Amino acid sequence: MVRKVVVTCAVNGGGDAKANPAIPITPKEIAASAVEAARAGAAVAHIHARDPQSGAASMDFAHYREAVNLVRQSGVDVILNLTTGPGGTFYPADPDPTRPATGTTLTTTDKRIGHVEELKPELCSLSMGSNNKGDPIYVNPERHIRDSLRRFRAAGVKPEFEVFDTGHIMYTRDLIERGLIDQPAVIQICLGLTWSAPATPETLMCMKNLLPANSVWFAFGKGSMMFPMVALTVVLGGHIRVGLEDTPWIAEGKLAPSNTALVEKAVAVMSALDAEPASPAEARRILGLPANR
Repeated sequence: MVRKVVVTCAVNGGGDAKANPAIPITPKEIAASAVEAARAGAAVAHIHARDPQSGAASMDFAHYREAVNLVRQSGVDVILNLTTGPGGTFYPADPDPTRPATGTTLTTTDKRIGHVEELKPELCSLSMGSNNKGDPIYVNPERHIRDSLRRFRAAGVKPEFEVFDTGHIMYTRDLIERGLIDQPAVIQICLGLTWSAPATPETLMCMKNLLPANSVWFAFGKGSMMFPMVALTVVLGGHIRVGLEDTPWIAEGKLAPSNTALVEKAVAVMSALDAEPASPAEARRILGLPANR
């Protein structure tokens, strides 16, 4: 029996725009890439905003607004998942680590999630803890997470919980037990990022086994581990994420020509494992989203 797997396309991220010229930058490019990925089999489009001039990560509500409106006006059904990750990076200054150095983006919860409250996508990401990323620290305090959860619930937006290590899963479980997270929880296992859980079969198995009961889970592997993690995640019963946010490559030494190409390759891997992409309507049922969005 063919299993339905929800495919998320992480369209553009906030990393180095020079990693691949196919990374969409402007709101029009981001929207077009999300729509094309949806036509190729992605039920969910995970979107970051970028500055149209520099290509750098942006938190400008206007950029989110334009991209979201263009997707919604396209007539293509796709579940929008807006990031809330930007605004959490802290570079300690030298010699005074209490002061922010160049590159720090750390800001308020208002600025990190305000675009979600305004635009009300069906999903939004929420990082479930802090971690080192080399010299910078990615800061997600418990108060920020709790406040975000309360405000997402009020806005009618379902969070997708990004977990980068085992402790993040344990914190998610604690919040479920305290009634702060509605069931089924949607959890994204993020593997292979700098000094986070590595993208290995052993790590994925460990983190999967820690997941709260009845959760709906995704996983992805960064860089060259994208498609090995696609295959393993499907075999283990999870859902998948691919896209130019997570790798510039479609094969060793070959840049991906588009997000669509990455989605198409993932669908081919799934097909070999007797799985097929869930439609947006099927994905809403799987993820516990309202059917009439």
